[in-house]
Amino acid sequence: MNVFQSLMHYGSYALVFYALYVVAGSLAFGYYIWRRVYSGSASKTVSISRDLRDSDSHAG
Repeated sequence: MNVFQSLMHYGSYALVFYALYVVAGSLAFGYYIWRRVYSGSASKTVSISRDLRDSDSHAG
């Protein structure tokens, strides 16, 4: 019976460490994606000029 209790004890530790590993990995991946998406979007300005000779403007 002592072996069974030891396995349950170490199994619960393994489960807790695995859960922390999954949570930490998810947070790290989310931070990586957040940095990739929002890191330089505010500094890039795009000027949009209207071209009246556009190919899809059929005004006459």
